[in-house]
Amino acid sequence: MTEIEVPGPEPDWQPATQLPYYTGKNPAYQYSVWEHSAPLFQMIGVLALPVRPVAQRLRLHVERSWDGLDELDVVLFQLRGFSFAISKHDGSPVCVSYVWLTQPHEQADKALDTLLEVVGIGEDAVAFRGDARDAPAGTFGA
Repeated sequence: MTEIEVPGPEPDWQPATQLPYYTGKNPAYQYSVWEHSAPLFQMIGVLALPVRPVAQRLRLHVERSWDGLDELDVVLFQLRGFSFAISKHDGSPVCVSYVWLTQPHEQADKALDTLLEVVGIGEDAVAFRGDARDAPAGTFGA
């Protein structure tokens, strides 16, 4: 079988992940698995701590990913019938992690309570319950 050589990128093509998208000469725009999946998730709260301590407690592997904003740490896991994702952007102005359900659920408060119980942290670790996009301005100190 003959090896097929693929030519390198054109010299005037910007990286496919570089902002602003669709404005350069590169015909491709790359998006991450996280960027593709997160809009389908239900945000249920914000923790006042990074992803890694939660992941260590549950012996989870923290994945590095990126989206159109920044690089991030993320873990996806199941716990007592709920499917969770916890994410933390590198560029976040405050030390908070976003808690998501990967499948919308009517008992979002119960899911967050379950996470707190199993991780062994109290309500004081919760910066906000619900969808942080609906939080009042200044909730996270930004």
